[in-house]
Amino acid sequence: MSAETLKVGIISCSGEAIPEGTISRLATRRVLELLRPDATVTLCLPLFLAGNEAERNFAKTHPTITIDGCDKQCARWGTEKHSGPVSGALVVSDLLGTAATDCRRSSRGASQVDKEAIWAVAEQIAAEVDRVLADAAPPVGAGMGTSAAQCACSSPIPGGKLAVKGVTVSIPGLPLIFEQCVERSIPADAGGSAALLDVVKIYHCILPEEEAEYRSALLAAYQDFRRGKNQEK
Repeated sequence: MSAETLKVGIISCSGEAIPEGTISRLATRRVLELLRPDATVTLCLPLFLAGNEAERNFAKTHPTITIDGCDKQCARWGTEKHSGPVSGALVVSDLLGTAATDCRRSSRGASQVDKEAIWAVAEQIAAEVDRVLADAAPPVGAGMGTSAAQCACSSPIPGGKLAVKGVTVSIPGLPLIFEQCVERSIPADAGGSAALLDVVKIYHCILPEEEAEYRSALLAAYQDFRRGKNQEK
C-alpha cells in the first residue's frame, strides 16, 4: 500500500454519560465526512471490544487514533489491549476544558456552544490525522486493501445534493441526517425548517449569510425524502 492510499483509523468514545462523549462522536463524523474524508475510516468501538477481528486487525496494521470523552480513555485502553499502541490519543475533556460545561449530552437541540465545541475538536482530530500521516510508514501487509479490515461503519456514507444559489452542493450523509430528522418528528413544512437547518449544520458548515437559501433547499429535499419514505410503506 502506498503512502497515498494509507488510511488512518479513528475510534471514538461510545459513552453517553457526559457531553464530551457525544462531542467525540460528532467531531469524528465531521472529520470522516468533511475534513479528511479521503484519509480516514472509522472503527466501531463496541464491535472492536466484542472481538471483531476485522476491526482489531485494521488497528494492528494501520495507524489508529482514539478519541475519548474523558480521562478514563476507554477507547485507547481497549485498542491498545487488543491491537497494540495507538498512533495518537485525544481526550475531549482535556481539549475543551471548561468550554464543555454548557454543552449537552444529546445532539438534540444543539446550541451554538455545542456546535463550536464539535468544530474545535474536529479540527484537532484533523490536525492529528495530518501528523500521523506525515510520520507513518507503509502499514504491515501493504498489499492488503483497506476494505478487508473495515466494518460497515467504514463504508462510504451516501450523500445528497442541493441546489443553493444556483450551485450544486454535496452534503455527505444527507439521507442519514434526514432519517434522524424523521425519528425526531421534525415536520416537513415551514414550521420545521429551522430545526431541519440546525440539524444539518451540525454536520455541514453553513455560513450565516447562506442560511436562508440552505433552509429553502433543505426543506424541499426533506419533503421529497419524506414522500419517498411514504411510498415505500
